[in-house]
Amino acid sequence: MKTNRRILVVDDNIDYCEGIIDFLEMEGFDAKGVHDGFKALETIEEEEFDMVLMDVRMPGVETFQKLKKISPDTPTILMTAFAVESRIREALRNGVFGAFQKPVNNERLICSIKKSFPGGAVIMIADDDKELCSYLLDRFAEKGYREIVDRNQESAVLRASEKNFDFIILNANQKDIDGVEAYQKIRDFRPDVNIIIITDNKKETENLIDQTENKDICTIFEKPLDLDSLIETVQNTFEGRN
Repeated sequence: MKTNRRILVVDDNIDYCEGIIDFLEMEGFDAKGVHDGFKALETIEEEEFDMVLMDVRMPGVETFQKLKKISPDTPTILMTAFAVESRIREALRNGVFGAFQKPVNNERLICSIKKSFPGGAVIMIADDDKELCSYLLDRFAEKGYREIVDRNQESAVLRASEKNFDFIILNANQKDIDGVEAYQKIRDFRPDVNIIIITDNKKETENLIDQTENKDICTIFEKPLDLDSLIETVQNTFEGRN
């Protein structure tokens, strides 16, 4: 189904670029491709796009920095054949919506693209409590928020690099997640994201966070949770930014 969303694909690998364009068009997007950073900047100045999907090698990070000056509100997703290295990390800190490693997982890419468009806060819930997640998903959906659930540290950190969430609700006491370590990794490349930590022991978690370099947390909630208060905190923080 046609979405009327326009996406600019920037990649110097012409075959790969055309393959991505074909896939995006099959998903209902209007996609256009260019093959170098200079042409990308020229095209952005001449035409309107809802987002930019860009390869890093051109070099994409430098092109993104210039693109941001021309069209600061256009979300950008970077693609790279490498891990989230220092240049990508810097780009994430400076407003890149997401970064994907090649070969790109198309399903996750489409999910990230759709969440880059306006339409309510985007929230990640990193918790292995299925009942709690289900409740929060329902409550946030009622308010028009969009959510993703992750249940292990590696996936939570990866998704935080792929999507620019408005909020991350992170359980510090999961079996498969070191909540403080995950918090540190996410804060390293998403310094401005609102992170709410759920913990069995608030004082202990606060002490662990105090030992890290990144201490800017939205709030910490101790179990048993006051779920109404948690949801109200998210809503008030989001509304206060708009």
